[in-house]
Amino acid sequence: MGALYHFFGAVMLYPIEFFVRYLHSYGLAIVLVTVLVRVVLAPISIRQFESMRQMQLLQPEMKALQERYKGDPQKLQQAQAELFREYKVNPFAGCLPLLLQLPFLWGLFYALMHINYHNAGFIWIPNLSGRDPYYILPLLSGLTTLLSTQMTSSASLQTQDRTQQIVMMLLMPAIIVYFTIRYPAGLALYWTVSQILTVGQQWLFFRRRPTLPGRGQGAGDARVQHAR
Repeated sequence: MGALYHFFGAVMLYPIEFFVRYLHSYGLAIVLVTVLVRVVLAPISIRQFESMRQMQLLQPEMKALQERYKGDPQKLQQAQAELFREYKVNPFAGCLPLLLQLPFLWGLFYALMHINYHNAGFIWIPNLSGRDPYYILPLLSGLTTLLSTQMTSSASLQTQDRTQQIVMMLLMPAIIVYFTIRYPAGLALYWTVSQILTVGQQWLFFRRRPTLPGRGQGAGDARVQHAR
């Protein structure tokens, strides 16, 4: 674990130091590195958005299955799994981009502990290795995470309990605010920029006309009628 921590630390520190040579600003360097990370993760993010869109299109069929197998959760689970296999939809694909960002966050934390403090200030923040004294970046981190989570929730299945959806939508931003208050402001800057880019990617993607793989138009409606 320690070796991986140092590896990703070096992966993040090298491009940051490279940009600092020309920009003389660790804040701008972190912004550019964040953009690079989002570009690297773009294919995975697109697959995540496609999976969310497909789950959204399957909502009528999911509701029909819930009505048919009401009171029999085991059969409902089997029917849902069969539906996902038929449409080649992964209901857990939305977690992958977040998990893949964790090593970059660890690496950035390591990098922030080894930067030159002379150029570590950014706008109102005296030192990106320390905490934001005005809590502006933590609040921005929470707000951008809330917006991204809200967009994700609106594109996901609406068959969950409404209270559970609200709790899950608010939990992640609250966790982000908590950690960005306690840890270096550079992490909050990275996360805020990353979430802004994610929201932009989501907005562009969900403007496209949705389609489901492997089935002709109207096939889903026929399946819903059969399930009923």
